[in-house]
Amino acid sequence: MDTERRLNKIKRELTGASRIMEKASDEIFNQEISNYPIFVISHDPINMGIVLAEKEQLKGNWNLYISTLEEFSAKKLIRQERINEFRKIYKDPEDFYCLFVIEDLGSKFVFIPIE
Repeated sequence: MDTERRLNKIKRELTGASRIMEKASDEIFNQEISNYPIFVISHDPINMGIVLAEKEQLKGNWNLYISTLEEFSAKKLIRQERINEFRKIYKDPEDFYCLFVIEDLGSKFVFIPIE
């Protein structure tokens, strides 16, 4: 499946979680935890961030977690020397959700528009 189709499929599957994602993101900002919330999605349970919803709750294929740039740095998922680069590519969280997608073939960051 090409990248754009995969992204659209992920967006469709997370549509039911938009309210949860919005609330989690707002809490990250309101409590001044981070300026860089990161939603982590994976097919299998992982030890990352805070669980927002399991795939059974979302009636889909993804478990949903909320994390931050700071946690990614602490767990060495983003090297210290790459943090400023990440901040530069991080899109406005008012308009986009930052997702870290973990799949069998690897993981990557994607930004999906908030609708």
